[in-house]
Amino acid sequence: MSTSPTLSISEPGDVFERLAACHGFLTARDVAKMLAISEKTVYSYVSRNMIPHYKIEANVRFRPLELAEWLRNRAGLTTPASLSAGRSAVQ
Repeated sequence: MSTSPTLSISEPGDVFERLAACHGFLTARDVAKMLAISEKTVYSYVSRNMIPHYKIEANVRFRPLELAEWLRNRAGLTTPASLSAGRSAVQ
């Protein structure tokens, strides 16, 4: 099973559009490329529980829609009801 998004991370476009087009989990490398930050920064956010993530053994994975919602919240943007309806909080 592949954890890579079906859309190329380097494609131009809005980060929210790219996240919405992704299916499956993203890796820290995918997230770093998409947000134009270092992998080290992504892992720092994970270690401080600042970003929604999942740990599977020693691996860290991210759900695209949860990242989009997290970005909107950090930017003070409103979250469309369709994204937040019926989903549980990340622990």
